[in-house]
Amino acid sequence: MPGKAAKIALAAALVVVAAGAGVWWFGDAPGRPSAAAPAAPSTTQVRRTDLSTSTSTAGTLGYGDTRMLKGTSSGVVTWLPATGTTVSRGEQVYRVDDKPVTLFVGGIPLYRKLDAAGLVGKDVKLVADNLAALGYVIGAQPRAGTSAGSPPVKVGVGEAVLTQPLIEAVKRWQTANGEAATGVVDVADVVVFGGPVRVGTIHAQLGDPATNPLFEVSATTRSVTVQIDAADVGSHKTGDKLTVTMPDGSTTGGTVGSVGATAKGGDQSAGSGSGGGPAAAQQVQLVVSLDDPAKAGALDAASVQVVFPSASRNGVLAVAVGALLAVKQGGYALQRPGGALVPVTTGLFAQGLVEVSGAGVTDGMTVVTAS
Repeated sequence: MPGKAAKIALAAALVVVAAGAGVWWFGDAPGRPSAAAPAAPSTTQVRRTDLSTSTSTAGTLGYGDTRMLKGTSSGVVTWLPATGTTVSRGEQVYRVDDKPVTLFVGGIPLYRKLDAAGLVGKDVKLVADNLAALGYVIGAQPRAGTSAGSPPVKVGVGEAVLTQPLIEAVKRWQTANGEAATGVVDVADVVVFGGPVRVGTIHAQLGDPATNPLFEVSATTRSVTVQIDAADVGSHKTGDKLTVTMPDGSTTGGTVGSVGATAKGGDQSAGSGSGGGPAAAQQVQLVVSLDDPAKAGALDAASVQVVFPSASRNGVLAVAVGALLAVKQGGYALQRPGGALVPVTTGLFAQGLVEVSGAGVTDGMTVVTAS
């Protein structure tokens, strides 16, 4: 069914058509002198095409959610990166007491000092995986389900063992970083993220305690965040395609990267919102990746418009809405230039067109239109 705006447009078009088609509706008044021959009616054609409707909502271009980085060492901050810097695996994130704190990629932080051969755990695997990814030879690892160490400890899935070859790899890594080759990895030596990060706002100064908030970090690629009503979450899924309009009017495709699972905002209690009005709808965050990030230019943050396709029909017959005639008996028809009416069934209304079908409706058929 057409929306309210489409219905208003259709009603207005039908009024114009009815006014211009007096012969069909009422005929000439009896006894009235014949008027001059009317001008030839305007015509249009039925065409096979694709139709789609869409909804547009505001979004925010940026680097996504930010995370505040706090140090874990009791030392003093001696070096900080610049805002906008990208830090990748194996690179220093900041320095404490002139020692680098290195970025490792993973899903679990270090939670203890790795200082004894035979230690088993996911934190050991974090170190092993990152050193291997950086090109260091770490040696073979015992299979999951077997035992290692002294006393023997069973190796679980997603765990690794601090073997002597792995310790030697740690020493080579420390030497490459300009540190003493102790073979020991402490909690404060690395910071763990899910991938490379971009440095945002700096909150610390050189000389500050390293346990203070240091700076914000975010993803390294720009994306668009959109707040949608929690009730509409089921209408969106990861991988959905849409269009993003930039501040300069250019557009690029977008892909839904994630749909939040937690609703925020609104009035969580029963009843009306503040002031006696309706309760505000709760919102869920949707993150959109850009198909062509270059369209964002040099913008780090901006307001954009995100256009979601709502409904579509491919390869259907459609005609300008102004060509529809309301039939007295109900329904709609198209009028041929010779005056014959062709009953039609209407479908999707979109972009000033309406989907039509019925006996005798063909691609390229010429019909009368009000505009």
